[in-house]
Amino acid sequence: MSEFNLTYPIENNQQESKVIKSGELLFLVGANGAGKSTLMQKFASQNPGKVQRITAHRQVWFSSNTIDLTPATREQSEKNIINQDQQLAARWRDDYAAQRSQVTIFDLIDSENVEARKIAEAARARNMDEVERLASVQSPMAKLNDILKISNLDIRITVDQGSKLLAVRGNSPAYSIAELSDGERNAIIIIANILTAPGNTLILLDEPERHLHRSIVSPLISTLLAYREDCAFVISTHDVSLPLDQNK
Repeated sequence: MSEFNLTYPIENNQQESKVIKSGELLFLVGANGAGKSTLMQKFASQNPGKVQRITAHRQVWFSSNTIDLTPATREQSEKNIINQDQQLAARWRDDYAAQRSQVTIFDLIDSENVEARKIAEAARARNMDEVERLASVQSPMAKLNDILKISNLDIRITVDQGSKLLAVRGNSPAYSIAELSDGERNAIIIIANILTAPGNTLILLDEPERHLHRSIVSPLISTLLAYREDCAFVISTHDVSLPLDQNK
């Protein structure tokens, strides 16, 4: 279990601190201009190397259904994003918005491939007990699709040849994830970010309701919290009902 220190300003130019632990959830609720994004940026800078910042309120897009990153460029992109998130300008500007989406999808596909390689290695070693054990563990892509279903989103995501990500709706033909709606893309990025975050991470989720209907965002958050009880969450929102939904 990890602890994260959150320091924030109060009256008379004083500072107050709160400690949040893995498995705990904190909501920041306020109107536009109340300072939520400023606080989220401060929390990111106060916990370097232990934070996953998800700017769900900003536009998310995929230029195609393929990943342009190599392992080396993925690592460099992550360094650039971490450095950006430490800067004060990160409150209103994101110079690496496209790279964030690419890194998230790269990590999702990579985690799926890692699971497949483990099973293949155990099978080659004729360790059938290990194959059975590994096969019984839900894969990252299966988790993502379960959360999409629970969140009332009627799409499934699959990995095709060449690590292409495709979406399937009902019995319709598969199509590129680049063609998904803003809300669907946003939901996938939120889920993938949280599922692939290292254990004992402070997850800062900024305004997840911006592109998602309440009937989607409430079960989505509840399910993600259940999947990642090893992480701490700070969620900023305009929706005063969102915190109440998590206590039902």
